[in-house]
Amino acid sequence: MYILINKKNKYKLLDKEELINLDGFRFGKKIHRINGVLVNNLVIYNNKFVNTIIREKVNRKYNKLILSLTELLVSDDDSGDSLIEALNRIEKFRQIIKNKYRKNLSKNELESMSKKLKLLKKEADNKLLELSNYKTNNVSKGTRGK
Repeated sequence: MYILINKKNKYKLLDKEELINLDGFRFGKKIHRINGVLVNNLVIYNNKFVNTIIREKVNRKYNKLILSLTELLVSDDDSGDSLIEALNRIEKFRQIIKNKYRKNLSKNELESMSKKLKLLKKEADNKLLELSNYKTNNVSKGTRGK
C-alpha cells in the first residue's frame, strides 16, 4: 500500500541569512514591466539566465567596440589622437571583462575576443610608432645648426 503526501511548500526558507547571502546578477537600473507589473531592481539568481544575458550584453559591447576601433584605426589623423583613443578603449574593455564578466563567459569566448583585440592593439601600436618616427624625422631634417 502506498501513501501520497502532498507538500505544498517544497522550498521553505529556514534561515533569512540564506536569502541575504544569495549571489545574483542585478539586471539594469531601470524599471521593467513584466505582465503588467512594474518591477524595479530586478535581480536574477538562475545562472543559466545570467550567463546568456551577460553573453549577449558583452557581445553587443564587443561588436560596437570593434566597429569603433576599425573606424579609429582607418582615420587619417596626423596627431595620433585617434590611435591613442583606440588603445584606451581596448584597455577599458579588457578591464571591464576582467573585473565584471570573466566568471560568466566561457574560456573560448574570452580567447577569441582577446585574439582579435590583441591584433587591433598591435596594429594601433605600429601605426603610432610609425607616426612618431615620421614626426621625429621631419623635425630633425627641418632644423639647421649655426
